[in-house]
Amino acid sequence: MASLYPLLFEPIDIGTLELPNRVYHAPVTLNHVDRTTGFPTDALAHYYAERARSGLGLIIQGAMDVSPRSEFWPVPHASMYDPAIVPVLRRIVDGVHAHGTRIFVELFHIGQAANVRHSDEPPVAPSAVPSLIAGRTPKIMEQEDIDLAIDGFVRSTVNAREAGYDGVELHATHGYLLGQFLSPFFNRRDDAYGGSLEHRMRFLRETIERCRAAVGDDFVIGVRLVGDELLAGGLEVADAVAIARRLAAAGGLDFLDIDIGAHQNYHVTMSPMYGAPNFNVALASAVREAVDTLPILCAPGRLVDPGQAERVLADGHADLIGLGRALISDPEWLAKARTGRSDDIRHCVFCNQYTMGNLFKGLPVSCIQNPAAGRERQFGADTLQPARPARRIAVIGGGPAGMEFARVAALRGHRVTLYEREPELGGQVRLAARLPRRDEIAGVVRWLGLQMERCGVTVVTGSAMDADRIAALDADAIVIATGARFAADGFSGVTAQPIAGAVGAASVTTPEALLAGAAEAGATALIIDADGHVTAAGIAELLAARGTRVTLLTCYPSIGSKLFDEVNFPHVYARLLELNVSLRVNAWVAGIRPGDADVFNLYAPARLETIAADTVVMVTARAATDQLYLALVGRVAELHRIGDCVAPGDIGTAMLSAHRLARTL
Repeated sequence: MASLYPLLFEPIDIGTLELPNRVYHAPVTLNHVDRTTGFPTDALAHYYAERARSGLGLIIQGAMDVSPRSEFWPVPHASMYDPAIVPVLRRIVDGVHAHGTRIFVELFHIGQAANVRHSDEPPVAPSAVPSLIAGRTPKIMEQEDIDLAIDGFVRSTVNAREAGYDGVELHATHGYLLGQFLSPFFNRRDDAYGGSLEHRMRFLRETIERCRAAVGDDFVIGVRLVGDELLAGGLEVADAVAIARRLAAAGGLDFLDIDIGAHQNYHVTMSPMYGAPNFNVALASAVREAVDTLPILCAPGRLVDPGQAERVLADGHADLIGLGRALISDPEWLAKARTGRSDDIRHCVFCNQYTMGNLFKGLPVSCIQNPAAGRERQFGADTLQPARPARRIAVIGGGPAGMEFARVAALRGHRVTLYEREPELGGQVRLAARLPRRDEIAGVVRWLGLQMERCGVTVVTGSAMDADRIAALDADAIVIATGARFAADGFSGVTAQPIAGAVGAASVTTPEALLAGAAEAGATALIIDADGHVTAAGIAELLAARGTRVTLLTCYPSIGSKLFDEVNFPHVYARLLELNVSLRVNAWVAGIRPGDADVFNLYAPARLETIAADTVVMVTARAATDQLYLALVGRVAELHRIGDCVAPGDIGTAMLSAHRLARTL
């Protein structure tokens, strides 16, 4: 079946290594680090072993610090410079090698953007360009600082070899130290390390030369090089081509990995579903055309389909294809492509909620639709045990929680019937996919529906089940997964009471009613947001694009406050500005009347403003729809509830609760 994608499964040499295929796990920071020791946890070893099991040719482990001056709080990067880390890393390497996969580790120094919390050391950089990330101006590196940084790369490279890694990747993109020296945006020096391109390359060249001298020629060394920093005055593709040519001619390198952007524009480098797919390909292609002596690696960006990956190789844009979030979502991506099961791949929907969202909170990276991501030891391959005995289970509710429970329970051998009141499965996800530019989120329930069909779940749609009908079912256990809905009265944590005038008002509606077509907006709309995620902004975009004059009001200091860490915010905010949506922050509503509402500032409550509002949309508290569960308590022999009808959360919390229960019944 590999003949479907012959180029993906073609071997390739990198340095002295032969890789069995051309698919690699791109270097993704996963936050599985013990903050006390600075070393990776066992969870990271299980994570990579699970991906190696699928037959990946190569894994590039996510960035590790080469210096204690490279700390990036709150994101924990492991201390690669510490020799005591070597035994810990061997567990990761051995787990990957056991499946025939090669593994490199990415080494970086964050330089200007460092946010060091455990010492009084200032961040260091080639020049005193203030950091928007760290909020500080770095110390200009003197020769001693330069030598110390290079020593850190060398020590870390030696530690990588001692731990059994097959190679290292030096991180010279995303505005980190190696890239800062290359870039005229960050590097304003006029000495031997600044000015001309040759001088700006000196720090990187010396790092490569010293690392190579320390480990010899039989250890792979490559560079992750920025193709375009997307910064005014920064590196562009022509600069990247010139740098790549000089690096290739100088020798000492075995590959180049081409990427995009700087830490000022993570919304591009880790583009969510709002961005275009394959955004890295043109940059890699330009370098590939200019350099034919080194393999060119490229993570195309937002790539999910093996056919797309095959075309990138066929068109000569790159020599290896990198996947990051796609492999977090489905560790069996490559195995499914090899065996002709591409339609079985759980496509990443690029919501960024548990990837970038968790990353910048310092939490372990996971996936909203794959509860096993980061929990491979408990939930990974071969951990699912057959049910003893198999039973008849009825699931009430066909949203992501009900569907995930049904899938896993059926895989264990239970006979599962799922009842959904609507004509289609999907619950809130189906409605969320109707928000502008959010249609990919429907992939969550598309995949679940396919899996339920394949494992024999009986699905009954268009069936509104009441307590009497459920109690009369021939089932050994009942699982309630009826979700949650936005309250129409404006109840929230702001005032802990409904908004005056909201109850029974004809002008008041909810996101569900608008998205389902049960309500329409008038000429003016006020959207009241205490949720802070994408719903309020999405409704604002939807209505404004239809011609409604929209005011979006939030109790938070910014609209879409939860979208920052996920790097969704720039895409959402730009569109609201384009549509002339009026924004009110740190605000709440004192009362609603037909045609308008009184608004006040939370920190200056005496300042009232009247806003025109033919329609008021409540994106405030969500209430668990637990009435069926409560009505069934004591009426059935075994009763459970999962997901939002326990307590409103998100897709990930709903699916995790469902997955856990399905493993225990």
